[in-house]
Amino acid sequence: MLDLDTLDSEFARIVASADGSTSVASQLAKAYDDYAKGGVILGADLSAGGDKSLLENAFTVCEPSSGTAANMATKLCAYWQGLPKPGIPSHGGVAVVSVVPTFVAVQAGVLAAIMGCITTSEVQKPYKKLFGAIEDVLKTAVCTVTETMPTTPPAPSPFPETLR
Repeated sequence: MLDLDTLDSEFARIVASADGSTSVASQLAKAYDDYAKGGVILGADLSAGGDKSLLENAFTVCEPSSGTAANMATKLCAYWQGLPKPGIPSHGGVAVVSVVPTFVAVQAGVLAAIMGCITTSEVQKPYKKLFGAIEDVLKTAVCTVTETMPTTPPAPSPFPETLR
């Protein structure tokens, strides 16, 4: 993953520039998308996927029906579910056939991580704390990367991988 300090600084800059009448959700979504695409799942390409509109919805807090921790957890997990695509074989295969993530399975953990960061006290580097807690949960999701192995005949082989 990219540096959490950088993500924290970018979010802090965007939020500080908000005037209260214009949504900054698209800017926050772009910053997080750039951050997420710096992650690594062996055999997967994280630069090709990810629906930024899910992130925009996750980071919209002006609309009471969508500005909830549960909505944020749901949208973040849905975003990550669509992020990894077949990439370069990393297990001795000749091609990656598929990448099947399970980020939606850790949604309850992501929600718990978000709720654990909510406080009435001032927090230094709050976005670093929030996204670090979320990332710790996302790293528990298993992505099954299936590669075609150079056997005779060629055969698919699954490999469990996690976000790094």
